[in-house]
Amino acid sequence: MKKIWHIGRLDLKLMVRDKAFFFWILAFPLVFILIFGNLYQGSKTDAKASLTVLNQDTGKWGDYFIAKLKSPGIELSIVTTPPGEYFRMLVIPADFSQQIERKASQKLQFKKDSQADLKAGAMADTKIAQAIVKLLAELVMYGDRDLKDFFDSHSPYRDLVTVRTRLPEGTIAKVPSGFDHTIPGILVQFVMMMVLVYGGISVMEDRRRRVLARILYSSASYAELFGGKLLGRLLMGLLQSAILVGAGLLFFRLNLGNIWISALNILVFATAMASLSIFVGSVLRREEVIVGVSVLAANMFAALGGCWWPIEIVPPAFRALGMVSPAWWAMDTFHQVIFFAKGLETVWPNLLVLLAFAAGFTALALRFFKINE
Repeated sequence: MKKIWHIGRLDLKLMVRDKAFFFWILAFPLVFILIFGNLYQGSKTDAKASLTVLNQDTGKWGDYFIAKLKSPGIELSIVTTPPGEYFRMLVIPADFSQQIERKASQKLQFKKDSQADLKAGAMADTKIAQAIVKLLAELVMYGDRDLKDFFDSHSPYRDLVTVRTRLPEGTIAKVPSGFDHTIPGILVQFVMMMVLVYGGISVMEDRRRRVLARILYSSASYAELFGGKLLGRLLMGLLQSAILVGAGLLFFRLNLGNIWISALNILVFATAMASLSIFVGSVLRREEVIVGVSVLAANMFAALGGCWWPIEIVPPAFRALGMVSPAWWAMDTFHQVIFFAKGLETVWPNLLVLLAFAAGFTALALRFFKINE
């Protein structure tokens, strides 16, 4: 075990000494974080369901209807002139009271901002429907009496009806966005890219310069040599992840949800990439080819896996295709933990899939790992 640690630590030291190392693992990813973080910045949707009511009614029924909209889950704003900005707005017309007293039909106008939160909007829709049904029930129970006298007597028919709605099963009520989506996405992409590039090139160079042979001909066994190389690439992925997470916490108030599950997700994903890098370095013999293949593979996996844009917004067929990418399973775990407050009981299948990727890549690396050219 000491020899594995010694080989892995030495590999990490050699990588860190590269002058461009910290540019590629910190400076360059930060540029991407700033671009994509602002591009997919979350809207300013309220935690409660905000509802602006433009009350143009000149009678009493407008205020009476608004009173039925009030609820602890609704952030109600009453205005008499059209506001410049709103997430959702209900317009009560000027003849609202007159139409009710004439027992005539009428329409209420409901407007929504395109960036309004779906779940908050569903709460507002529910409350509006509930208020309308309650008011209609009271009018029906009041009968043929003159509605102008309605407010002079106490109605025993209030709150007869309760309306509850819910979103269909599987509805995506919140789309991951902002830096809490971007930083994990860039982390996953650049761990793939840098571990494959640096890890693959170093394996190829160590084989070409007979470093692997010299290590093997010393007191280290084949298993210790392979384990040390795997550990070195894993440590590189973990170092880059720690740097990006630290920068996210320091500069962007990154929220990782359950920190232990997020850390486990990073560990398993980095292990898979470490194994894949040894395979790449074992089968490819030229540095420029390793760089080209690694960058292409990392960008392709990142696009399919939802690192650049939330996978929740893409068509189902593309989402299903993305499952061939290890990045998909890592990003889905991050989204479940960060945005939907899920626990290990929800994400453990994702972690098992990542472990399967790691096992498969390790098997390939062992099969093609060569000491000499």
